[in-house]
Amino acid sequence: MFSKLKKITFAYEAEFLALMLSLFSLMNLAIYFQIHSTLFLILGSLLTVIFAYGIIKFRNLKKIVQVDKLLQRSYRKADIMEYLTSLDEFKSALISINEPIAVCQKITSYIKQSLNSEEAIVYLWEESSGAFHPKPLPKNDSNHFFFYVYDPFVLWLSDNPRLVIPSDLEMILNHLPLTLNKAKEFFEKTNAHIVVPLVLNSGLLGILTISRKNSEDGTYTLDDIERLSEIVEVSTLSLSNASFYNQLIAMTETLEAKVKERTRELEETQSQLVMSEKMASLGVMVAGIAHEINTPAGVINAASDNLEGNMLYTYLHVNDLQPYLNNIVVRRSFRKLLVKLLRDTQRTRIDPSQKFKLKREIKENMLKLGVSDSDANDGSQFIVDNNILDLMEDVAVLYKNKAHTVMEILKNGVGAARNIKNIKYSIQNVVRIVKALKYYSHLDQSSYGEADITEGIENTLIILHNQIKQGIDIQREYNPIPKVYCNIDELNQVWTNLLNNAIHALKKAKSPRIIISTSTKELAGNPYALITFSDNGTGITKEIKDRIWDPFFTTKDQGEGSGLGLGIVKGIIEKHKGTIKVDSEPGKTEFKVYLPIAKPNNDLIP
Repeated sequence: MFSKLKKITFAYEAEFLALMLSLFSLMNLAIYFQIHSTLFLILGSLLTVIFAYGIIKFRNLKKIVQVDKLLQRSYRKADIMEYLTSLDEFKSALISINEPIAVCQKITSYIKQSLNSEEAIVYLWEESSGAFHPKPLPKNDSNHFFFYVYDPFVLWLSDNPRLVIPSDLEMILNHLPLTLNKAKEFFEKTNAHIVVPLVLNSGLLGILTISRKNSEDGTYTLDDIERLSEIVEVSTLSLSNASFYNQLIAMTETLEAKVKERTRELEETQSQLVMSEKMASLGVMVAGIAHEINTPAGVINAASDNLEGNMLYTYLHVNDLQPYLNNIVVRRSFRKLLVKLLRDTQRTRIDPSQKFKLKREIKENMLKLGVSDSDANDGSQFIVDNNILDLMEDVAVLYKNKAHTVMEILKNGVGAARNIKNIKYSIQNVVRIVKALKYYSHLDQSSYGEADITEGIENTLIILHNQIKQGIDIQREYNPIPKVYCNIDELNQVWTNLLNNAIHALKKAKSPRIIISTSTKELAGNPYALITFSDNGTGITKEIKDRIWDPFFTTKDQGEGSGLGLGIVKGIIEKHKGTIKVDSEPGKTEFKVYLPIAKPNNDLIP
């Protein structure tokens, strides 16, 4: 369209010039023939006509030029609108991409489309190799280049985040000959006409290279450079978000893998502990376990629950970080805090006697920084608990920007790291115990089937015959009950532990008595076998009643029990989809075991 207008304009200009030349020639003739009045009159009329015609043509030419300018302006606006629309679509597309390589592909594709470039490549940072690799790979990927982080030109780009073209190299790097040579080598290897470092928070995420433009001279206009600046800004943020998201996913997967591994170890440990307690109850392991075991299993259980809560909160709110991280100040403070809290695991704890004073001082400083009273109170506590006094201003930045979700994710991240450390420490203690138990015993894998509960109790009484002190009255109140689908060996261990506890409680009883009863009972419309063990021993105080199920908790003297018993008993009963309850008062204790008579719908039970 513009070429046609130019041709028309040129034709009008040529015609107008010819008219002017003709007019000038006629004027000369008119002056020459002034003596011939008739001829002079004719030439004058002709001059008038030509002059009028020229004026009309000149006006038409002006109109054409005006139309040409309007059309150019209109096409310019249309081009800008088209670019802005495509940029919005590009931004929207990047938001939905969480994979760094996919982000790179989107960036290079859009640059080639928007700037009409022959090629565009992002050299993405790979921590495993310590180098920047091309993403996506060039067409001839057999000879693709990568650049190490210690390359002088790469280091210079990291410190000088600016657009670089070959013609600028001599001017900006003339005082750095080695860097200049590496820069020239970089441009030659990548065949780049433009190089832009993708830097965020002083960190070099990648290097964008763009080859020549698909045009006659292959150069880029100022408009192209302005558009590229906008594209780079959006691309850098998106690439950072994708990388951060991947790091969180990797961290989550690593934590999940560790939890699964620890769970597997705990399951193995539990099986070993079950066997060891079985042997201990028979007198094989009593002296070896004693009270040197504290409560690692309880610590692991609590830490695992806490870790699950930490991971669940992070998973549910990780997407809520996006609005806050768009704020570069919040993002910078969040990054500093995250690195400090997760990497610096050797921080010493603040002396408890100094905590109150420090918290008050920090709170006052945060209030001066514009943080609300409640947030300052919460923030000062967080700073003191984690000994990050040097990052007080960064914590204040998050609270001032109402980034409470960011703070909660930080707290859960710290909690997750602490829980993993506790789990690791506790498992080391458990493993130490298990190794000792394995030395004396091996795992026994019994099968499930229908079994006579009463017969199992009687066999246990026979085994414990030597432990039942002379004078302990064993009263049997057996009512007929159907066979129960169970692992009889595991249930025999339950009876062994409950009887051992009763025997221990009867040491000081004047007329020691144990009553064992069996019956059936319905719970929630389902038939259960009820097995009751009662004794008239010392009883269980209210203070420790809720703790008797805790692993390694025992009231026995050193060498008389490991504290594994009741915890294992409860685990076995629950594994059989049953329940166990205890009623106790001074001079009386009663344990009630409920076991489903029908086969439970449980994958753990074959």
